[in-house]
Formats: sequence, structure tokens, C-alpha cells
Amino acid sequence: MAELRRLLAADFARVLRQTTGGKPTSRLRRLMHLTLPAMQVAICHRTAHLLYGRGWRRSAALVSDLSLRLTGASLHPGSSIGPGLFVPHPARVVFCASAGTDLILLPGTLVGPRDWVFPGQPFPADAPRLGDGVVVGAHAAIQGAVTVGAGATIGIGVCTLRDVPAGTVTMLAQRQIRSLQAGPEGADAA
Repeated sequence: MAELRRLLAADFARVLRQTTGGKPTSRLRRLMHLTLPAMQVAICHRTAHLLYGRGWRRSAALVSDLSLRLTGASLHPGSSIGPGLFVPHPARVVFCASAGTDLILLPGTLVGPRDWVFPGQPFPADAPRLGDGVVVGAHAAIQGAVTVGAGATIGIGVCTLRDVPAGTVTMLAQRQIRSLQAGPEGADAA
């Protein structure tokens, strides 16, 4: 239980730091931050992970399902995540991997093995491994036995199937669509 309290305290400190900009706040306002979806995701995942680690897989799956219904985020109970988890907008966040400290998951992210597993099933061997300080952008996907280095950022809408070196930013290349003009009218040719 001491480990659970330590992780939740680190998550709460991270939520406060991200939402207040590090400015001092009143005690009541700090307590109100417990009701934010980011904190609800952290509380549910830490509880489910504790139950999963003790062998209570069905109970862990129930807590994970509760998190999905309350916040819209589905984190596999076997996922080991370091302190400082921050999911500001948990809608459609799906996570089945291991991660270091200060992980940020933005809306619509998918991080997991190629063949998906449900919360009650054993943790897969081919799950991604994310380092410390990783940011996964909105609508990004990391699938398979991928290693993402510390401090890396996966950009918006990027699908990563290969390893990402530490400290890099992976962005989606913009495509340019060029049209040919057929004549003086400016009609586009296909």
C-alpha cells in the first residue's frame, strides 16, 4: 500500500503541476483536482495494477472496466507505468505496455501489441516499452515489440511500428497534392 500511495502522490503532483502551471493553489482547489479525469485514470489504473500484481485478475479487470466507463481510457492492469502518469483528456486512450516516469498520453492514442489482449488476460510479451518522459500525441499508435527511448515524442496521428531513439520527435510527413492544369480554364486533370 505504501507503493500505491507513493505512485498516486507523484501522479497527483504531476496533475497539479500540469493544470496550475506550478502556481500555488488553495487546499480546496487542490482537493478538487482529485475529480479531474486525469486523476481518475491514475487512481483506477494504480488500483487495478495492484490487484493484478496480487493475482486478482478478475477484480483488476473490473476496475479497469470501471475506468473505461468513467473516463473513456482503457489501461491494461498488467501495464507497469512509473510515477507521474498524466492523461489530460482520456477519451479513447488504449494502453497495454510498460512505461517509465512522466508518461503523457493524449486523446485517441493506441499503445499495445499487434494482437490485442483484454484486461483479464495475461500481459503480452510483445508489448511496447516506453522510456521516461515519453509523450504520445493525439491519435497516435505504437504497436508491437517497439522500444521508445527516453524523452521521445510521438507526434499527432503517427503510427509507429519501429523503435524510436531517445530524445527524438516523430512527426507525420505532410503530403503535397499537386494538380495539373488542363487548359486556360484552370480545370484539374486527375
